[in-house]
Amino acid sequence: MVEAVEEAVGWFETYLCRPHEGVGRPGAVCPFMVPALRADGVRVHVFPGSGDLEGLLSAVDAMVEVLRSDGWPTSNRALHAVVAVLPDLPQADEELLDHVQEKVRKPLAREGMMLGQFHSLCDQGAARNPGFPVSRSPIPMLALRWMALHDVLFVHDDPDRFAAYEERFGTVYRSGRIVDPLFTRLYQQAHR
Repeated sequence: MVEAVEEAVGWFETYLCRPHEGVGRPGAVCPFMVPALRADGVRVHVFPGSGDLEGLLSAVDAMVEVLRSDGWPTSNRALHAVVAVLPDLPQADEELLDHVQEKVRKPLAREGMMLGQFHSLCDQGAARNPGFPVSRSPIPMLALRWMALHDVLFVHDDPDRFAAYEERFGTVYRSGRIVDPLFTRLYQQAHR
């Protein structure tokens, strides 16, 4: 289990926390991960044997409880994340993670949470470069965090998830404080 955690954290540091030309913008692949790791806001848990849909959904339930829990080193919830490392999931079954993410993303969004899936076969494209499979990882994982302003990139095309996003961040857009024109454009398109 220690090896799985080390492999995951190594991937965070050598990939997620570094720039990559494929993402279509400057900065780290995952801008969230750098400050979250610095603040000790990332909890990594190994879920051995979670190789079927039922087991993976149970892992997500456990992740939700951890994210909601007290005792985080930083009080800034925007830097809290729970990562489930799934070392026993065979490569042939990794696409189950895509199904789990699809199944739970709407109810999680209503609770203000976002779930991402990472595995060696993941075709999830980067928000600014859909042709770049940004979520390919050497070990299967799920990551859960609180919804953030940039999540308009991921929810603008789903009315239910966008409604949850707008409830949390609509006042920021109405105030005109958004700097990124892409965020504003996606918000306005989804708002229509």
